[in-house]
Amino acid sequence: MTTGKEVAVGVLGLMGGVRVALVPILLLASTCCCAADAASAAETLPDLSGRWVTVQRLVAIAELPFIGEVRLVTTIGLFSEVTQAGSCLTLEDAYCFADIDISTELFVTDIPDATMRSVRSDPRIAEVQIVEGEIRLVHDWHTEVRGAVLDDPATDELPNYRSDPRVIDMDEDGQIGFTITAAIVGMFGGDTYVVQRFCYRLDGALVDPDTIVGVVEWSTEQVILWATDALLMMPYTQSVDPDPTAHRFIMRRVDASWSCESIRERVVPLLELLNAAELPAPS
Repeated sequence: MTTGKEVAVGVLGLMGGVRVALVPILLLASTCCCAADAASAAETLPDLSGRWVTVQRLVAIAELPFIGEVRLVTTIGLFSEVTQAGSCLTLEDAYCFADIDISTELFVTDIPDATMRSVRSDPRIAEVQIVEGEIRLVHDWHTEVRGAVLDDPATDELPNYRSDPRVIDMDEDGQIGFTITAAIVGMFGGDTYVVQRFCYRLDGALVDPDTIVGVVEWSTEQVILWATDALLMMPYTQSVDPDPTAHRFIMRRVDASWSCESIRERVVPLLELLNAAELPAPS
């Protein structure tokens, strides 16, 4: 999780700020040891293969210029195709949306659905475990870089300049990087063109054969390469909410009738379940 007091990050991207390297200590542990060939695992572990919808809720506290402290709650929706071999799961993701709720009406920001759908994540690896009789999903650190292509996504420094050859037009809108709109109401606003590194891991429990609920540990790093208004590049500070239970996820196995076009309406009951869920103890 974020440990520094001053960071140049956003909840999946907001306004600009000073950049600070932010790489979790355990980030290099990108895979887990899966008992793919263990017959006993196949006999005792549930089959979690199939199509799942995942909703993550992440909370941050930011200190913004002209406004002061605000609380930002980001809800992320995506689909995952899960394949299973013994205790080992491989998840291939397709993002749908990221909605940001802010504790003030003076600041607004938006990540268009088309931008989120342009995120192409590498497959994730997770492991199914039995912990004190409970079926657990353990997902170690996973790294996504948005708006650039790095040789080592986990450790390479993010680009600082528009001319850096590693920068790409990820969302194919004709602009460099990853486009995010932001504004301080009545003062200034526009588009920012950024590169981001988003790192997270999951720890969850199977609460019924088709539902997993748990906690998210995460960090994010961002560089604003350019903005349509120079004021959007002003520095600010942000940190992850220190309450580990504030950052939650839910996975629900779904059929082919679910789509990005309908996901917002259909996840409302899942969000209600997520808010009320008793989270598993750390594994």
